[in-house]
Amino acid sequence: MVGRRKKNKVNATGRNQTSRFVRLDYRILQSSAYRALSPNARSLLVELASLFNGENNGSLYLSVRDAGCRMGVVDLTAVSRAFDELQSLGFIVMTKDAHFRVKASESSRARCWRLTWLPGPGRKIATWDFDRMEPEPKTPARKRMERGLMALKRYHKARGSGHFPVWDSNTLPSI
Repeated sequence: MVGRRKKNKVNATGRNQTSRFVRLDYRILQSSAYRALSPNARSLLVELASLFNGENNGSLYLSVRDAGCRMGVVDLTAVSRAFDELQSLGFIVMTKDAHFRVKASESSRARCWRLTWLPGPGRKIATWDFDRMEPEPKTPARKRMERGLMALKRYHKARGSGHFPVWDSNTLPSI
């Protein structure tokens, strides 16, 4: 017990010895824009959030090829679509475009991103752009959003009435 407290204690530099984590706010996960994201876009969102170290929002460098490797997706077109999806729904904003004319030692070639739910460079507060966004009608993203919101509504209704799908299931043996 004493060892555990000492391990979580902040050291002289203001850091602790525990591992880092990615914070996805409940407000993000419950938003209609998040419900409209494809699985690839959700995976990419987590990868971009894992690049954030507390101070570098607006300087998150990630190329399509590196994102595909990190996500485990071979099709670069699908990764590019995931970037486009995150941008169109307001989760990320490109702060610097990719360029290939400069040598790698002079400047990065990858695109640079900012997460909208975190304060960016020179900003005091986050913009939360995705809160105001919804996908266009009659698109697969809109159908995903509607199905996700309906499932979430059913879950909250069942939870409010005291019914839990796993507990009320006939497939589990009664104890």
